[in-house]
Amino acid sequence: MMGQKSHDIASLTTKAVASIDTYQATQTEQTRQDALASAISLVRALETPADAIYKLFTSPAILMAVKTASDLNIFTILSDRTSPASWKELAGPKNADIQLVERIMRVLVCYDFASELGPGQYMPTDLSRKMTERKAIGTMDSLFIDFLPIIQKTPEFFQKSNYKNPGDPNGGPLQHAYNTTDSCWDWLAKNADALSRFNTFMEGGRDDTSHWADWFPVQERLLDRLSPDRPLLVDVGGGRGHDLEGFKQRFPVEAGKLVLEDLPSVIDDIQHLDGGIQRIKHSFFEPQPVQGARAYYFKHIMHDWSDYNCQVILRHITTAMERGFSKILIEDYIIPDQNARPKETLTDMIVMVWCPGIERTRQRWTELLESVGLRVIKFWLPHGYHKGIIEAELQ
Repeated sequence: MMGQKSHDIASLTTKAVASIDTYQATQTEQTRQDALASAISLVRALETPADAIYKLFTSPAILMAVKTASDLNIFTILSDRTSPASWKELAGPKNADIQLVERIMRVLVCYDFASELGPGQYMPTDLSRKMTERKAIGTMDSLFIDFLPIIQKTPEFFQKSNYKNPGDPNGGPLQHAYNTTDSCWDWLAKNADALSRFNTFMEGGRDDTSHWADWFPVQERLLDRLSPDRPLLVDVGGGRGHDLEGFKQRFPVEAGKLVLEDLPSVIDDIQHLDGGIQRIKHSFFEPQPVQGARAYYFKHIMHDWSDYNCQVILRHITTAMERGFSKILIEDYIIPDQNARPKETLTDMIVMVWCPGIERTRQRWTELLESVGLRVIKFWLPHGYHKGIIEAELQ
C-alpha cells in the first residue's frame, strides 16, 4: 500500500510540474486552472484522512481571524508600510491586547494574509492588500455576519424538512435560521446594514473574470441591429448598476439606451450612477415595463430561484420581447456535467441556503428556457471559466 501511494505521489508530482510549466509558458486562465487542479491533487495525496478532517474542523477559525484582523485595521496598516510592522503598531489603533494580535497574526501568516520577517515583524502580501478593498471587505462581512448563521442551521433545516431540495423562497434555510417568513430579498430590505453588505458583495461578485462585454461579441450580437427608438440593454435586477456602467465605458451609447431595474430598496441605495442610465424601480415578478428592448440581461439572478420561479420571471420577459429582434442574456455559472470544480459547486451550496436557488448545467439551462418558449442560441464561455453568457431568443 505504501509503495502504491509513493508511486501515486510521484506521478502526481510529475503531472503538477508539467502543468505548472505549461501555465508559465502560456499564462492562460485554462492552464492556470489546470495547474492549480494538479497542485491540489498532489496536496490531497500527501494529506492523511486525519489531516483533511482536522483542516475541515479548524477552517471556520481562518475566517474568524481574517474578520478580526480587518476590524482591527491590520490590513490597512500593513498595506501602508514600507518597513515591517510590530505587534505594538498593529495593536495601537484599537488599543488591542498585544497577545491577541500576536495570535491572530500567526493565522494570517499561515494563510498568506501577511508575511513574517522575524518574531513580531510583519509585512503585507497580495492577499493583505486585497483585503483593504471595499468589495473584498463587503464580501467577507456579508459571509461572516449574514451567511454563516444560515449555513450553521442548514443541516437542522434538512432534518426537519425530510431532506427535500429547498425551493420555496419563503421557507428555506434562511427563514429557518432567522425565524422569518420573509424572502431573502424582503429580509434584506428590512435590514439596512445587511443590504449594504450584500450589495457591496454583489459588486465584487465577478472576482477576476473580465466584464462580459470584453469577450461577448457585443457589436455583432447587439449593436449591429440596434433600433434608434428602442432601449439597447435592460439590466434586470442589476443592483447598483455596476455592470451597466462597465458596459457604457466600453460602448458609449446615448442616454436612455441603458436601463437599470431593481427593487426600490436597491435603487434608493445607489449613491453614484452615470446619469445616462435610466433607473426603474421594478420587481421581476411583475410585468416587464420596458417593451421591445434589444436585450434583457440577467446577472446572477436565475441561480437565485427554483425552476418554477424562473419560469414566472422569464414569462414576463418573453411577453415584452419582440420576435426576431429581442434576446435574453443570462450571465451565470454553467456547471460541467462531470468533475465540477469547487468554485461552482460551493456557490451552488451558498445560493441553496440563501434564496434558495440552484446552479445549472447546460442541459438544465436548455430545459428551463425551452419550457417558456425560448431557445438557446449559444453558450458563451471565456476560456478556462465555467461562468458565461447564455444567449436566448423566442422560439
